[in-house]
Amino acid sequence: MPQRIEMWKLPRSTAKVRRRESRPNAAARGYCDGKHKAWRLAVLLRDGYLCRSCGRACGAKREAHADHIIPVAVRPDLRYVVDNGQCLCHGCHTRKTMTNG
Repeated sequence: MPQRIEMWKLPRSTAKVRRRESRPNAAARGYCDGKHKAWRLAVLLRDGYLCRSCGRACGAKREAHADHIIPVAVRPDLRYVVDNGQCLCHGCHTRKTMTNG
């Protein structure tokens, strides 16, 4: 019977994986209150659930994201201004968030 060739395995690291510092949950950041939900719905209805970046129609419930054009960290006074919002699909929102940090 033929001998099996032993497979090489990556050595297991003993170092602990460093995790990013945890950020507050959605409620602590203000995404669960009624004002934010009303702002989100107004932005999505104004844009007709169409992504402003790629033009894709967002059909699923979690596919459309209401995004702040000017981030809340920069201008907190524009948090609930509908003109500061845009509808983005999940992919475009992720791309924008990753590039802005």
